[in-house]
Amino acid sequence: MNAPAGRPKCGHTQAFGLDTGPVSTQTVVAPEFFEREREAIFRHQWFNLLKRAEEIPNPGDFFVRDIEVLGMSVIVARGPDGQLRAFHNVCPHRGNRIVRAADGCVKGWQCDFHGWTFATDGTLQFVPDEGQFFDFDRAQHGLPPVHLDTWAGFLFVNFDQTPRQTLEQAMGDFNQDLKPYPFHEMICAGRWRYHVKANWKVTMNAFQEGYHVAFVHKRSAPDAFTGSDNPYCNISHMKLQPNGNQHLSVPGNPAHDLSPTEQIAFKFGSTFTQGTGGRGAYPGTQQDKSADWGFELNILFPFSRINVGAGWYYLDAFWPVGPNECVYELAYYFPKPKSAAEMISQEFSKIVLRDLSREDLYTNEVTQRSLNSGAIRSIVLSDQEAAVRHLYRTVERLVAGA
Repeated sequence: MNAPAGRPKCGHTQAFGLDTGPVSTQTVVAPEFFEREREAIFRHQWFNLLKRAEEIPNPGDFFVRDIEVLGMSVIVARGPDGQLRAFHNVCPHRGNRIVRAADGCVKGWQCDFHGWTFATDGTLQFVPDEGQFFDFDRAQHGLPPVHLDTWAGFLFVNFDQTPRQTLEQAMGDFNQDLKPYPFHEMICAGRWRYHVKANWKVTMNAFQEGYHVAFVHKRSAPDAFTGSDNPYCNISHMKLQPNGNQHLSVPGNPAHDLSPTEQIAFKFGSTFTQGTGGRGAYPGTQQDKSADWGFELNILFPFSRINVGAGWYYLDAFWPVGPNECVYELAYYFPKPKSAAEMISQEFSKIVLRDLSREDLYTNEVTQRSLNSGAIRSIVLSDQEAAVRHLYRTVERLVAGA
């Protein structure tokens, strides 16, 4: 039996043992709380770099990722032996930044301060006037390593001296839930990056529930995710894991009236707003088998996601920078197009997702300014927003050392 229109389909909040009280705004406005997050959470997590191993396929291929919240810069490179490694982007001689390019393919890097030269496996190859150093062992002065691991081809790094958990442990239930999905069959079709003057949690909250869809997306997607049976885009299936990870199944409206452009795009490939109702679902998706299935959000605590749909997936992250500042980054993946028509279909879907993401980001900065004013000291959350509550309670627990 269907739930009454506009009412939650199940009690997510109680099902996962969450409280129903207000949530303090101090966790998104207090600079000292952000510093506690940095020490209790960010220094110990596995960071999803939003890149796949096959995107740096050749010996000498590399890219650089700055992790602003930790003041870190990391190089990920494929060495001459074909192995992937990660290093701190710092010269062990005097601390200069060793690589200034964002990516490329090289045989090695030379520090532009004193000319120390390193191979892409991190080993120190040449030191000008080496004889002037005392008891010097070149083998002991390579680039400082960073823990690198892959999950289903996705690249992750961890800056702990000894990670508190393996990447597999951090992935939790996703090890089984997402295992069948054919990530390796798709290629990156587009990337976007936005600088947002809002706390990372405030920004992320706009992407953790369907309650906003009928209002924020009323022009761009007026009935793709909402309809008479579900006017407020109630999440059909939710899994909130003890380690902070989350899974949300977002409904697609099977009665969605495809626009002429959508009809053409859907004819030649999958589109973000097609409202499949389960048609074309890929292995590893549609966990609840609901008739109004659209796509799924898979949130890797604390702030990155692997979101899967019918014929596409996208990676995104809400990179913390400061108490009132974050960077939202998104990478969209499709099967390699076999025709110009399929490529055009994918371009259409890319633009739709880009515009929907911009709409989601629209309220964040004004929301943050309002929260900073102190006009309210807490927020109230519905059962629709159980994932938002779960994020806050998980952060609060870890910052408290529990």
